[in-house]
Amino acid sequence: MNQASHEPGPGPGPTAGSTPGPGAGPTVDSGRREAPPPGGGRIAVPLWAWGVLALVFGMHALDAADAWLLDSVLPFVGTELALDVRQAGWLATAMLAGATLAAPIVGYLADRLRRPRLLAIGFAGWSLAVVATGLARSYVPIQAARAAVGAGGAAATVIALTLLADAFPRRMRGRVFAAFFLAVPAGAALGRLLAMPVPSAVVWQAALLAAGAPGLALALVALLIPDPVRGASEPVDEARLRLHEQVGPSREDYIDLMVNSSFNYSVFGMAFSAFALAGLAYWSPAVLEVSGLAPRSADEVSTRNLLAAGAAGLIAGGWLADGFAATKPRRLFLLSGLAMLVAIACVMTAIYAGRPRVIASGLLLAEAAMFLIVPPCFTILAGVTMPNMRGVGFGVALAAGHVLGDLWSPTLMGWVIDTFAQRDSMATGFGQFLAAIGAVPVTQPGHDPVNLRAGVLAIVPALLIAGAVLLAGIRHLPRELALMIAKLRAAPSRRR
Repeated sequence: MNQASHEPGPGPGPTAGSTPGPGAGPTVDSGRREAPPPGGGRIAVPLWAWGVLALVFGMHALDAADAWLLDSVLPFVGTELALDVRQAGWLATAMLAGATLAAPIVGYLADRLRRPRLLAIGFAGWSLAVVATGLARSYVPIQAARAAVGAGGAAATVIALTLLADAFPRRMRGRVFAAFFLAVPAGAALGRLLAMPVPSAVVWQAALLAAGAPGLALALVALLIPDPVRGASEPVDEARLRLHEQVGPSREDYIDLMVNSSFNYSVFGMAFSAFALAGLAYWSPAVLEVSGLAPRSADEVSTRNLLAAGAAGLIAGGWLADGFAATKPRRLFLLSGLAMLVAIACVMTAIYAGRPRVIASGLLLAEAAMFLIVPPCFTILAGVTMPNMRGVGFGVALAAGHVLGDLWSPTLMGWVIDTFAQRDSMATGFGQFLAAIGAVPVTQPGHDPVNLRAGVLAIVPALLIAGAVLLAGIRHLPRELALMIAKLRAAPSRRR
């Protein structure tokens, strides 16, 4: 794993008997008793839906493979292009910045234009940008190429999520979203495989060309897939869905989304979890190295942990999300909030354990718990957002995950690690508090002192906020699921 003017506080949402929006008409029962989501009838899954899932899985896997491949060959890139450490690090930041800027814009377009064509354009741009990365001969071109890679990958992800939400019924969304995001660990493994022959057999440019070129073929395939009516998987008459699609969302619809409690709690919960996950994944090798593992072994264990945690967490989250969404939708938030509390316990175990095996196990379980919330949260987003504005909803969710999460968490943790390795910082009141809880600097032969324990502790507040936000969403979800269906069945507002 995004509300320009969101309302993060636990707002009451629409009240009983209130109209859910201009022209929406029907009211929503605000009773406290939990009921299954409306429209629980079985909707058949068209055969083409599985083809769409396979296509977007392949696109997402290639995007992840490119990111992991560049990380693996970055030393060779830096040497050949004469990049310093800061410039090399900014390549990943440029990609995240491109994704952050592109996601909401592409989401807006995906709510209005033909999505297969938009998907083909976006992923063809991604493919050409990856190839341009391999052809770059200086810092500015390669940085621009990486920003374009981020934009293209974000475009494909946002459009893919809207297609999957329309192609598959509610009863399957958790597992479908889990399958889609499983492309990340699968692509990461592919990226590592592509990087293996780089030092001896091929140059790094050839590896990037091999990762990017297949994207053009997938972009052409995207032109062949159907574009279902937005909301095709919802229990609403197709004529009414087409009317909503034709009219489009009104200004009031966007305002309703910005103050939708379930939407905001899901977005912010995932964003703070992304902060913790990105920082923990980045600094795990250093934590394992300080515990006694050799640098190469620490890197290998950290990579295996992340891939295994991603696969296990996403699969478990997808199955549990579908099991709860069918009868007890409140448990989607409950599951996600409790997962954050479990992650805190596992992080604390990892940083205070003395044995490398226990540390590695704690890191693995913590990362799995953070991955677990992705399918439930995206299931919530799809359930409470009108189909004709899901592109914006998903785009905002992804952008928020970058802005509040992985865009800067590794850097912040690094600042904490370096700052509180100094004597003057440890002499302050906060430094004395850190020393009291065992977060003291550690010096290894040939290295400057570091305070890794203090750096990893920096993600605990983020996990606490994520858990609190997600648990706060429990009481709002059933009403807002029903509200979305009520608005979809009513006549759309024609005011813009």
